Amino acid sequence: MKLQLSAIQVFFFLLLMLPGEVMAQTSQQNVWSSLEGHWEGSFIRNNASQPLKMHFYKKGNDYYSLQVIEEWHPQFGEFELAVSIDSLGIISTNTGHGKAFLTLDPNNLELTGYLDKKVPAMYVHLKKVAPPPQPNYSIETVSVRHKGVNLSGHLHLPDRLSGTAIILVGGRGCYAGSTKYDLYAKILRKYGVAVIAFNKRGTGESTGDCNTATIGDLAEDVIAWKKYLETRPENFQNIGVLGSSAGGWVMVKAQEKANFDFMISIVGPATSVKEQQFQSLEYGAAFYQLSPEAKAQIIEYTNLVFSAKANPKTFGRMQELLLQAEQQDWKKLLDDTDIPASTDAIDSLWVRRHNYDPEKVLSKFKNPFLAIYGGIDWIVPYKENIEELKQFFPGDRASLLTTVVAHNAEHGTEVAGNYIKLRNNGSYWHFFRISPQVTIEIIKFLEEHQFILRD
Repeated sequence: MKLQLSAIQVFFFLLLMLPGEVMAQTSQQNVWSSLEGHWEGSFIRNNASQPLKMHFYKKGNDYYSLQVIEEWHPQFGEFELAVSIDSLGIISTNTGHGKAFLTLDPNNLELTGYLDKKVPAMYVHLKKVAPPPQPNYSIETVSVRHKGVNLSGHLHLPDRLSGTAIILVGGRGCYAGSTKYDLYAKILRKYGVAVIAFNKRGTGESTGDCNTATIGDLAEDVIAWKKYLETRPENFQNIGVLGSSAGGWVMVKAQEKANFDFMISIVGPATSVKEQQFQSLEYGAAFYQLSPEAKAQIIEYTNLVFSAKANPKTFGRMQELLLQAEQQDWKKLLDDTDIPASTDAIDSLWVRRHNYDPEKVLSKFKNPFLAIYGGIDWIVPYKENIEELKQFFPGDRASLLTTVVAHNAEHGTEVAGNYIKLRNNGSYWHFFRISPQVTIEIIKFLEEHQFILRD
C-alpha cells in the first residue's frame, strides 16, 4: 500500500526541513566569509614541516583554492583544486600529499586539520595573511615566426633587470607546458632574469608538427628566440639557455649557430643519444632486476631502433620482441616514441630524428656551463656524463665547467619522502620535494659569473 501525504502534512514536513537547510547554508557562508583569501602554513609530519600556501576564492558558485608547495618548484607544485564545506563547516580539499580535512578558527583566523589515510599521521596548519603585494614583474605574450612555423610563448620581465635573459628548452615529448606560469621563470625573475618560456612547435599556440620534428628543427626554434631577444629594447647583455633532459641536446645543437653566453643543463646528457640510451638500458635493467634473457632482448631491440633498415623484416622482428617485452616486463624501459606503428614509421622514430652527439660543440664552448644531475638517476647517470664533460673542458677551460650531483635525486630531480637517520640515533621525516640543490646551484652559478647582481 502506498503512503500518501495530505497537503497539510507536506506543508509541515517542508517547514520542519527548511531550518536545517538554511542553517547548513548559513554555516557554509559564515565559514567562507572568513576562509576566502590568502593563507600560509605547513604540512606537519613527526618533527618536520613543509611550507604550504593556499589562496581560497570563488568561481561562479564553486569554491577553489590555488595551492603552492614551493619545495616542489621548479618542476611542479602549484595546483588549482576544488574545495567543499559540509553542513558542520568542515573544509575538505585535495592537496599534493592527499585529501585534507580542515577546521576553521574564525576568531584567530587559523586552519588546522589532517590528511586522510596517512600513517604516520600528517597534519596541516595554516594562518590567514594579508594579500601579497603587487607583482614586481610583467608577463608578455610573445611570438616569433621562422621557416613557416609560428612559435608562441611568454616573456617574463622583472621590473628590475639584471641584464640577463634565459631561454627555457623542454625535454623529450610533445607537451605545451604552462608558459605563462612557468616555475623556472617564477624563480629566475626574482633575481632580475628575463625568461622566455615557449610552447614547443606543434603544441599549445605554436604551429608546426612536434611528432615529425628533428633535433635540428627544435634547435632552429631556440635560435629564433635568441634572435628575438637580441631585438628587444631591454638590450640584454647576456643571453643564455636552460635545457632540461633531452632539451640539453637541443640547446647544444642550437649553440652551433647561437653563441650563448652560458648554458645550464638540468639532467641533460653530455653523451650522444645512442650512448645515453644504452647507459640507461644498463642501469634500468639493474634497477628493475631484469633477467639476462630480458636484457638481451632489449639490447637487440634498441640496436634495431637505431640502425636497422626500415623494412617488413625489421618491423616483424620488433613486434616479436615487443611481445616478449610484455612477458619479460621490460617494455617499461621504452618510451612510446621508441615503438613504430608501421614499417614506414621506423625511420621516424624519435632517436633517429634526434640522433646527436654534443662532443664537438661542447669541446669548443668558451663560456660558463652548469650541469646538474640526480644522484640516483638511471636515465641520465651522473658518473658517465660528468666524466664526459670533464674531457670536454680540459686545462684552462676547466674553470668554465660546474657540475653538481643532487643527493638522492631521480631524473625529475625529485627526492622521495622517507625517514632520515641522524647521529646519536636521531631522525626526522624528509618530505618529498625537488632537490633544493637545483635552485641553489643555478642562482650560485649565475651570481659567480656575474649574470645576476646582488645588493
